[in-house]
Formats: sequence, structure tokens, C-alpha cells
Amino acid sequence: MRSVDVDALKKKLGTGGNEVVGYSELLQACQSIGVAKTVEEAKEVAKVFDEAGAIFIFRDKVHLHPNKVLDMVRRAVPLALMPEDDPQKEELKKLQAKQEEIDVLAHKQVRNILWGGLGLLLAQASLFFRLTFWEFSWDVMEPITFFTTSSGLIVGYAYFLYTSKDPSYQDLMKRLFLSRQRKLIKRHNFDVERFKELQKKCILPLDSRISD
Repeated sequence: MRSVDVDALKKKLGTGGNEVVGYSELLQACQSIGVAKTVEEAKEVAKVFDEAGAIFIFRDKVHLHPNKVLDMVRRAVPLALMPEDDPQKEELKKLQAKQEEIDVLAHKQVRNILWGGLGLLLAQASLFFRLTFWEFSWDVMEPITFFTTSSGLIVGYAYFLYTSKDPSYQDLMKRLFLSRQRKLIKRHNFDVERFKELQKKCILPLDSRISD
């Protein structure tokens, strides 16, 4: 098989921007450019071109650009069915490692915020204790502690109105984590959409059947 024959064949069949032609058109083109004299010879030539990867014959259709067909198949096939050395798998592993790093850092920052909140509460309790028994008296501090407690109730009610959820430390921790995570994702230029796309490709269509 000569490359000039392949180029001439593709040029003739690809007139008008065609990428897929009929099998009969391929046989006629093989005869018209002189690489085959009979239909049987044209079939043999077409088989050689197909096995060499110059074209891709599927049923009664001939794809003139096999590489494009391969790219479409690669995009459609889940990553779990692809070879271990596939570049997309390596990309997914790197993104997963980056996400885990961001999550760990976000958890660490949330824990620091919560410990800081505990420190503020202890400082407030110590201050009230000092003012009650050393600087002033309970008669003076009672209204202050009352309004401080009322302020906490108002903040909790406002939190409920804003989130439509009961105020709890668990929910607060979750919201703090999501907030820190979003900021870290933006700071580290983490491509969330690409990560989700690769994750979807890793889902096997038969996973549900296998688990059953």
C-alpha cells in the first residue's frame, strides 16, 4: 500500500468535506484512481486500507479519519474501562489529590476558627466573673449578662431565618467548612467542572448491576 494511493483515495472521497462515505463509493473510488481493476480487487484494497488504519470500515460506512472516531470513542468510554496509563486517569488522580489537600486545609482552618470561638467565650466568662466579684457587683452585672444572653438568642433566631435550619454546632461547622473550601478552591485555581467531568467518566454503566 502506497501513501500516495491513500492520499488520492481520501482526496477523491473527501470532496465537499465528507468524513463518512458509503462502502460502495469506496469501491468505485478504488477503481477510478487505478488501484483496483475489479470489484473484488477493490474489496481487497479496502480491506488492506482498513487493517492499516488508513480508513475505518464499519458495516456499510467508511470513516475517512479514524483518529476522529477514536477520539469520540475515548470520550464516550468511562475512564474505568480505559488503560491504567490513560492521561485522563492521571489527571483525575492529580485533581483528587489536590481536592484532598484543599479539604484537609479547610478542616484545619475551621478547627482553628472553632477553637478561637471557644477562647472568646472563655475570655467573656472570665471577664464577667472578674467584674461581678471584684470590680462591681451582681446588681450591676445582672442586666449586662441578661442582654448578652438575649443577644445570643437573637443571633440564633437570625441564623434560623437565614438558613431555615435549627442552629447547631454541627451545622455551623459544616457551613464554615463549605465557606473555607470555596475560598481555597478559588485561591488554588482548582478546576471543579473538569474534576466533576472526569468523575462522571469513571462511573461504570454496569456498577448498579454488579452491586446487585
